[in-house]
Amino acid sequence: MHLKTDFDGQPIAFDLTGGEKGDAPHFPILLGLRPDVEPRAAIGDKGYASKANRQAARDRGIVPVIPRKANEKEKPAFFAKTLYKGRARIEQAVGK
Repeated sequence: MHLKTDFDGQPIAFDLTGGEKGDAPHFPILLGLRPDVEPRAAIGDKGYASKANRQAARDRGIVPVIPRKANEKEKPAFFAKTLYKGRARIEQAVGK
């Protein structure tokens, strides 16, 4: 399950796929699923890490907060760690 929540951890939308499907290809789908809200940031784990996903977020005016994989090149010096900590709310929403 690919879950989209607000920053309080309240579910907004989800995309249900088979367990063998990778996370990264579903990121643009999640960006498109919504009630009419305009997010300022998209927080995801390393499963969503790709140049294409980061660019898809930027194309919509959304700041991607997705950590880089260890083998990625061209890592920026800054990463929004404080915002990324909010990803725990998504995990907690799944636990509810």
